[in-house]
Amino acid sequence: MKIAAVICEFNPFHNGHAALAAMAREEGFDCVVGIMSGNYVQRGEPAIMPVTPRITTALKNGYDVIIRLPVSGSVSGAEGFARAGVYLADSLGCVDSLFFASECADTELLKKAASIIDSPETDALIKTELEKGVTYAAARESAVRSISPRCADALKEPNNILGVEYIRALNRIGSAVEPRAVKRLGPGHGDGTAEGSFASASEIRRCIISGEEWEKFTPDDNGYGSLNLVDMHKYETAVLYKLRTASAEELRSLPDVSEGLENRMLSAAQNAVSLEEFYSLVKTKRYTHARIRRAALCALLGITAGDAREEPSYIRILGFNETGAQAVKAIKKSASLPVMSKTADIKDFSERAKKAFELECRASDIYSLLLTEPLPCGEERRFTVKKAL
Repeated sequence: MKIAAVICEFNPFHNGHAALAAMAREEGFDCVVGIMSGNYVQRGEPAIMPVTPRITTALKNGYDVIIRLPVSGSVSGAEGFARAGVYLADSLGCVDSLFFASECADTELLKKAASIIDSPETDALIKTELEKGVTYAAARESAVRSISPRCADALKEPNNILGVEYIRALNRIGSAVEPRAVKRLGPGHGDGTAEGSFASASEIRRCIISGEEWEKFTPDDNGYGSLNLVDMHKYETAVLYKLRTASAEELRSLPDVSEGLENRMLSAAQNAVSLEEFYSLVKTKRYTHARIRRAALCALLGITAGDAREEPSYIRILGFNETGAQAVKAIKKSASLPVMSKTADIKDFSERAKKAFELECRASDIYSLLLTEPLPCGEERRFTVKKAL
């Protein structure tokens, strides 16, 4: 069985995600594994809908197995997000290629960019640029431009950047998994337009929140049904409460909080009456909006820099279809990490894995309160693998 992996969020699952799986099929892959974020996503927010409808829709539309990306990785910046996803893809022991959509769809160009970024020469140039007070992304792009303007141009696009991080992560662990960039279909990330049946996930979320038609951008055969969506007003209140009551020490322990950023966060929390105001008060030339959003979310969830540095400690199966059932059997034989098919399996795992699972449970219990129709504690422990057989 030839297996492709896709690191994903499905927030929500849309036609572009289905097309990516179809491209893998066209290239001869028998099985597509989705390594999916759970209740929280990389932009530093809760997923707009719970995992079950996202899993169900994916299993009906080209994905054969869905595996959980740990929350500490799913809320990290591009490098940490890619590192966690790639580590899981490699640990399955049977994945041949990692598929990802990018603006350039040029795997070799992205490989070259990854090589340049990881060279000692570029590292020195990045440090020089950072001394000017710019963001790390801007410093890196400038450093790469002095070596390869074409690679630097690629680093202007978000999906290209993520693709480069996947390649860097694969190189770092010496993985045999081959990266494969394919063309991203439809409007760009954050583009508030649609092209036929394609729209970006951010545009679809905007449509959902505003009550506009959105399912035309998703497959006809889906698992959405009657949705219990996240109420972002509840999320805003929860985060502001946490930030107003946090200590400097707590904020200092968060991922990507350094150089006194915790002091700016403390001051902003005492003055801001909305999250947007908080983000604006903390944001500087050096600290991006996205970085601050993720830090605020990590404060709410209790995720520390130490948690974010941890590699995934187990493989959690969230769902599979008939083809996926055969892949799961192969994974259980080839995996280098323990495989969780039911939550009770955690009792036999390492202490590090148990700690990671407790973090997932705590994050899930908070998410349950953010839904339009809140749920009691324990959703994570009650979760059962979704099967589309």
